[in-house]
Amino acid sequence: MAVDTNIDFAGFEDNPRQWFVQEGNTRGLCHFLAHDHDGVIWGYIQNNELKLSGAAFSEVAVPLRPKALQQARLFGKVGELLIWREEVGWNGRFLNDSNEDILGDEVHRLWGTASDPPGPQGGFTLMRDGVQGLLHAPPLTLPRDARATLTIRHYLDYDDQGQAYIALSRLVSVQ
Repeated sequence: MAVDTNIDFAGFEDNPRQWFVQEGNTRGLCHFLAHDHDGVIWGYIQNNELKLSGAAFSEVAVPLRPKALQQARLFGKVGELLIWREEVGWNGRFLNDSNEDILGDEVHRLWGTASDPPGPQGGFTLMRDGVQGLLHAPPLTLPRDARATLTIRHYLDYDDQGQAYIALSRLVSVQ
């Protein structure tokens, strides 16, 4: 694994969508997942635009505002850019694969099943869970009642005594 912590946040506060598009295009990343004070924001980059789940489904619309953002990830097969809020601004890291120790990938089910109607819209599928009707809309096109998964990759390192441990993890794909 290679870790780059030299992330340039110039322009982020003024236009976060464009900043994510530039970073995604530069690093070859296409999926977007953000945690905000108001909820979860899924998205994907296509044709130099960050498409967000709220544009497809108003029920999950959360505006992408730096003031409310807690953390965000751009990810794909080649790596992951993770940024997070700190007391005095933003911090981040880009993690990509190299020939170092990869423990492997884990596949986690996302909560909810594909809701129909309305069916997939704009590259997103509305997922509904439980009697409370919790909602989110990952960037997938799924048939009714299908489940979505998130693939996570873990990287090993070794302590001074030679014991292996998971040093870092990153998102790889949503399916």
